[in-house]
Amino acid sequence: MRMAEPRIHALHGFVGSGKTTLAGWLERELPGMRFTPDEWMVALYGPNLNAEEFPPAFARVMTLMEGQWTRALDLGVPVILDHGYWRRADRDALRAKAAALGVPLTLYALTLPDEEALRRVRSRNAKPDALPISDETFRLLRARFQPLEADEEAVRVGQE
Repeated sequence: MRMAEPRIHALHGFVGSGKTTLAGWLERELPGMRFTPDEWMVALYGPNLNAEEFPPAFARVMTLMEGQWTRALDLGVPVILDHGYWRRADRDALRAKAAALGVPLTLYALTLPDEEALRRVRSRNAKPDALPISDETFRLLRARFQPLEADEEAVRVGQE
């Protein structure tokens, strides 16, 4: 099996845009190690954290995952960060982290009309291992999403 060079493959997109599907494809094709926070959240905390429990649990998961994905890079393994990077500040921090590690970064921007993304979320919610997102939460989260700015390079995937 061939091994790709260490690189960060980070996925930017809103809920339901296809990030995890692309992350799974990259994981197999590169090959690389995929880090999907929703899977870790469900495995560690179950699918039904309330609004007060979710932020600190998510922060712990992201810290744990960072320790693992940076170690994977040290070992020469490409990593796929299936996170979303909704905020510009988070994307800038990831760019700085990649530069400090001396590892190239590829950002993938996934876009999809909200109606289709919500349809996908509803379908995913029916799966037993899903981290459920209600229609109301989808709408609340949408207001927090910051699309890429003109100066942010990315591989574009999907359509708006």
